[in-house]
Amino acid sequence: MAAGSILMAMALQGIALENAIVRAAPAGEDAAGYVAIANPGAGDRLVEVRCDCAERVEIHRVTRSGDAVSMETEASLAVPGGGRVEIRPGSDLHLMLIGLRAPLAEGARVPMILRFERAGAITADFAAVGDSRAAWAAGAAPPLAAELAPLAFLVGSCWRATFPGTTHTDTHCYTAMLGGRYVRDLHVVEGAPSPYSGETIYRWDAAARRIRYDYYASDGGTSSGTAAPNAGGLDFPEENYVSGTGERMILRNAWRRAGDSAFNGVSSMRHGTEWREMWRMRFTRVGPAPAE
Repeated sequence: MAAGSILMAMALQGIALENAIVRAAPAGEDAAGYVAIANPGAGDRLVEVRCDCAERVEIHRVTRSGDAVSMETEASLAVPGGGRVEIRPGSDLHLMLIGLRAPLAEGARVPMILRFERAGAITADFAAVGDSRAAWAAGAAPPLAAELAPLAFLVGSCWRATFPGTTHTDTHCYTAMLGGRYVRDLHVVEGAPSPYSGETIYRWDAAARRIRYDYYASDGGTSSGTAAPNAGGLDFPEENYVSGTGERMILRNAWRRAGDSAFNGVSSMRHGTEWREMWRMRFTRVGPAPAE
């Protein structure tokens, strides 16, 4: 589901509901829902949530004490005046739809009623999603420029792989920036003998009619290249890399998606007229990209 279709905003009597999503689930099970509540007016309080799709909906708060984790039901939730409350994946709050009467299929729209002390009842359509963290991040991010759509599956999430034969991990977090006209990839390698990180900026080169990127590494290395979409993912046909000491290399990479939560990468280096494979890595989605 596109980020634009996940992002939902509705205002009534000063209350605005944004990014309303619910985790897809089979009939008879429970499902967690999430929404951002913006309140430009006077202080208010969420006192009830209802959905015909479930036996009842409760506001749950997760509490932690050392290694112990417990779940408590909140009778209501304060929404400060001129403020914002985010019931979001990964936070201590969620809406729990208990006893689903029918399946919540991914892509469905689920009407729910949120009743506030001052603003009254507001009906909002929650989008049923398979990956709530990724959907939340995508809905909160600015929409990408159409030319950068091949990168959309990455944006809003962090992806991690382990280098072959080692315990060193490489984590990349992708976010849209400057109104979605650029994509930023912040990455860090952990477990290696020395710390290593870098930043890549992707953009649309209107003159060349292709996606172009520039990379800057913490050890002084830089590289640049282009990205070409294909049916299975992305190809990076030729990357010109210059190390911090001036050594030059020509690299290429190929990414192939493996479902919605993983992609396989192959990296090669050119030696003369030949390409020699360096490694193969499988990146899996590990969570939402940090908000900037």
